[in-house]
Amino acid sequence: MKFVFINPNRYISKENIWNVVNSLTPPMGLACLSSILEEKGYESDIIDAAALGLDSKDIISSINQSPDYIGITSTTVEINYAIELARELRASFPHALILMGGVHPTIFHESLVSEGICDMVIRGEGEEAIVALADDQPLADIPNLTWKGPSGKVIVNDMNEHYVDIEKLPLPSYEKLPMNRYHAALGAAKKSPSVGMITSRGCPGNCTFCYSGMHGKRIRMQSAEKIMEQITFLMKNYGIKEISFYDDTFTTSKKRVERLCDLILQDNMKISWSCFARADTVTPGLLKKMKKAGCHQVSYGFESADENVLQAIKKRVHTSQIEDAVRWTKAAGIDVRGAFMLGNPEDTEESMRKTMEYSKNLCIQFSIYNITTPFPGTALYTWVKENKLLKHTKWNLYDLAHSCINLPTVQSDTVERFYSRAYREFYFRPGYIIKRVLALRSGYEFKTHMKAFWGMLLAGLLKQ
Repeated sequence: MKFVFINPNRYISKENIWNVVNSLTPPMGLACLSSILEEKGYESDIIDAAALGLDSKDIISSINQSPDYIGITSTTVEINYAIELARELRASFPHALILMGGVHPTIFHESLVSEGICDMVIRGEGEEAIVALADDQPLADIPNLTWKGPSGKVIVNDMNEHYVDIEKLPLPSYEKLPMNRYHAALGAAKKSPSVGMITSRGCPGNCTFCYSGMHGKRIRMQSAEKIMEQITFLMKNYGIKEISFYDDTFTTSKKRVERLCDLILQDNMKISWSCFARADTVTPGLLKKMKKAGCHQVSYGFESADENVLQAIKKRVHTSQIEDAVRWTKAAGIDVRGAFMLGNPEDTEESMRKTMEYSKNLCIQFSIYNITTPFPGTALYTWVKENKLLKHTKWNLYDLAHSCINLPTVQSDTVERFYSRAYREFYFRPGYIIKRVLALRSGYEFKTHMKAFWGMLLAGLLKQ
């Protein structure tokens, strides 16, 4: 049984900030599936078209022989290209079964199968289902699978009653990936080479703009020892010097992070790292230990400075907690990267202006601004649909840089105008530029910061 897994390319418009600032991260889900299959004795390849910049023709030519299954992962913004790719793969490899997975296919599984875009969709976690397919088990017995029966009827199998034990997963198949292509987001790494890593599934938050259906509601985390095993492997085999932890909330378990810090210090490991966190999951003591163990930046999703907006999106964090987290993080000597959203439910011109001013007054090192996007499967998407506020379903524009909601409180073109202004106003301040340049010491850090600065500014200038 032969599998080929494909991470599609993603085309980002030139005026989108993420075209310049975005990280390039290994497709961890596909790498995990591949390692599991290899452990079971099955052959599998990974084509990371996003990292290699491959189009459909390149992808097809890189498949040496017709596989039994071709798997395509996709998020919402990539789905149009993924669908076209699936059609071209079917024409080139008529005997292969086309399999899709990821967030968007999980939501629209029935239509993708009924329209013949793919033969089947694995909804949510795919580890158990992929092994069952490789073992040639009856399709009706495979959990999380949507497929078309002999009569042409779409069949939706039940979801798994249990979750994958991520502590027992083998190391991802890094050897099948172009490891020299991956890097952290601009401004997020002090050292090179850098790579992203995910060590948990789930998030303690319940924000309306996030989809939690992929991995269920229960949070599962790899142990500090398991994380150390993977970091050691990456340092030894690929010379990695920097890790970006892309868990939704890396600091969900303070004990786990403290244990990881202790192990890093105990082994005198020379690794630099950053992570994502919620403002309500950090303490002064935890942050100090993180700094000592090599953490130099924490990214927080602050979202808004307006309490009504924070309540509307169910952030469950108040501005007082945001200010505490910023103060504690800076006191520990760690840079703060704050993410803000414009065009939320309850947002007005006044509240967005308030958020922009707030982001500057926090005196943080980096600010990222996104336009609130109603991704399918989220509570926000349901609210927008029910209230007939959805502008369109042009999925390629669900890229955090275009307004997709007709809010009753603020016009969509106003939201996009504030998005452009936000970057210019934050990064073009003379005091900010002088402060950041003086704070930088190493040549690499200076170069990456200035590249990040001009990159973040570029998107705002292009949209004037």
